Amino acid sequence: MTRSLLTRSGRTFGALIAGVILLGSPAVAQESSPPASPPGNTIDIALRAAMASITLDESALPDGYAFEGETFLTAEQSASGTIEATALTDAGFVSQYVSVYTDGEETGRIRTYVTAWTDAAAAEAGFGVIEDETRAITGGALTDAETSVGEEPREVTTGTYPDPADPAASVSTVDLTFRIDRFLVGVAVESTGADGTAPDPAIADSLAAELEGRATAALGNENPERTDLALVPRVLPLGGLGTELQAGFLSPVEVEGLYGLQGSALGGFDATWSEAVGLGTEDNLAPYVAVGVTTFSSDTDATAVVDQASELTPAISGVEAAEAPTVEGAAQTVAFRFPSPATGADTIDSYRVMFAVGTSVGVIDVQGAPSPEVAEQAALALATAQVGCFAAETCAAPTLPPELTGQ
Repeated sequence: MTRSLLTRSGRTFGALIAGVILLGSPAVAQESSPPASPPGNTIDIALRAAMASITLDESALPDGYAFEGETFLTAEQSASGTIEATALTDAGFVSQYVSVYTDGEETGRIRTYVTAWTDAAAAEAGFGVIEDETRAITGGALTDAETSVGEEPREVTTGTYPDPADPAASVSTVDLTFRIDRFLVGVAVESTGADGTAPDPAIADSLAAELEGRATAALGNENPERTDLALVPRVLPLGGLGTELQAGFLSPVEVEGLYGLQGSALGGFDATWSEAVGLGTEDNLAPYVAVGVTTFSSDTDATAVVDQASELTPAISGVEAAEAPTVEGAAQTVAFRFPSPATGADTIDSYRVMFAVGTSVGVIDVQGAPSPEVAEQAALALATAQVGCFAAETCAAPTLPPELTGQ
């Protein structure tokens, strides 16, 4: 049972990123949300793509589960209980990725996760560290049993542990972890309901089997369903610019929310990758920058999404359409100005630009900027940089305007 994926205290913007920066609708972060990653938390781009492609989205989960948050974690963030970060790094820890979904009543959650190690032997050693509940959890009543999913070492952990959000309450869990080469992969199906209903082990078994297939595909440099490993290197890498709040592939439902659209134009999409960072301090992460890129099966579908967006406005209070900007290399553009829902602003301080280039559609959001003009300047500069990335095999981190970063 990977304790590092359990509750983190505090309201993290990472859980809000899909609901606020990209989707434009309010959301409330749950205590179970994955924490944000500190500035400079970067790993090999190909490894990031592979890890994020393994975890499950809402289309693979039981009905009623909605996206809560997903991001990469450092050894310091993955340590828990009496397990220190050095114990992880000494064993060969590289990075951890976690994706969290919650049910409509917010009493159930499903976490899927991947931990990368330097090699298969390190993954075996790491399993002995992170799956030692006597070190990772205080006050739990947990039992380990065998499972047939994946490679050894592997196990399924069931029982209860104190809810970090409410130590007087408990969480019931079925947490299945297994190895696939250098990855430790797992799924936790959990319940925090007052009725004490235990999760169904059959759900964990079914989801674990799908995770095994996705991990095998990713290790073979194949694309698990609804992902594109080659897309990630062509998206602006934001993680090194600030505190990483979100990074990962989006599902079809999440893509519809991203563009505020439904219909045939979205039916041809291949994959979407999104990233978001906070450029501020720990006490105030604003301003925020987000990038989302979706690939479609044809230029026509990509352009149609932007065309449809120009006829709509995102579901953000105070939003107004801006004049369509010129982004060199883009066939179609649309833009919006609005008060940031992430900061609770009353006046316009944010800018969103959407643009089509060939079979790709990009979205850049800059929220909580010092002024509307700075938000627009930064968003358009990032859009131009992203257009250049579409034609490249790799994409360099962008340079942000000093007016946005305060430097």
